[in-house]
Amino acid sequence: MRLFSSQFICIKHGLSAVLLLYLFLSFSSVFASDRFNAQKRYLYVQPGQSIFSIVKVLYPDQQSQWPRIIKKVVRINPHAFIGADATKIQVGERLELPAISSGGRDALSGDVIAFKKIQAVGQVIKKKGKTFVISNKDKKRNLDVGSEIFVGDRVYTGVNGFIRLNMIDEAKIDLRCNSEMLIEDYQLLRGGNRSVIYLIKGSVKKITGSIGKMAEDIYEMHTPLATVGVRGTEYAIRVLQQYGCDGSLDVNSKGLFVKVNRGAIDIQSKTEKRAMNQGEAAHLADDMGPLKNINVNDGVFDSTQVDDKKSHFLGSMPWLIFLMPAVFILRGLNSK
Repeated sequence: MRLFSSQFICIKHGLSAVLLLYLFLSFSSVFASDRFNAQKRYLYVQPGQSIFSIVKVLYPDQQSQWPRIIKKVVRINPHAFIGADATKIQVGERLELPAISSGGRDALSGDVIAFKKIQAVGQVIKKKGKTFVISNKDKKRNLDVGSEIFVGDRVYTGVNGFIRLNMIDEAKIDLRCNSEMLIEDYQLLRGGNRSVIYLIKGSVKKITGSIGKMAEDIYEMHTPLATVGVRGTEYAIRVLQQYGCDGSLDVNSKGLFVKVNRGAIDIQSKTEKRAMNQGEAAHLADDMGPLKNINVNDGVFDSTQVDDKKSHFLGSMPWLIFLMPAVFILRGLNSK
């Protein structure tokens, strides 16, 4: 009986093993028909990327299957493509990417990879008054200290608004009252740094960071009237703004004002291109007019009126405290 029982147990285990092997081979044949395994990876579409460039980088060893991979990516991510068109990918959308197996190995590392969300290109480090952003998806975000700025953001400041941004290349941007500025592109890439900003209206002061210091860098500050390029500098621009943030009336013009505080800039309008050096200021009345050298006071670019009042008041207090005893002494002498 014991021998029979042992044989029965062995047969039972053998049948179980055969069944498990059959199930394994069945599932393997199912997955092999598609050749995409169940591992998932995710990626947020960055500005400038296409589905072809994404697939080319992520599946370098499966070149023969790139068209098939692209079709699958479009199929499982309908939210990320306009009209299911592979050429119309939408920036900022999250893609689910199939991990293709080749000889038992994943195309990349065999591990599940989670790609980071779109990276911020700047952060608010100082603000005053009303400031907000309209994203490239027409979503509004109010800004506060610590808020992040992304490519495609259109930054606004109110009547008494002010905002200071610290960018990823350590550049500093001060955007003053009644201003509107678009971050068109901002990248730190080896051999391809780019800073492209459009000051639609208002007043801005910028201290450049690492972008613009190398010959191959692309640095452009666009305005409706002219474009500024730099060679490592600090400058201020004011465009299509009739009155200064301090209420100054001596600049009742809708043209472009530019001043170089440090370094040098190149400024180009429709009719001319010229270099400006430290300490120089110029005015462009319209996009077809000449760029004229001018002398400007700080009120054209800086909101200094409030700060000056505070400093004058605080600076006078020690003198008042010092003079009060003398005033009482003199009043005493006069009364005798």
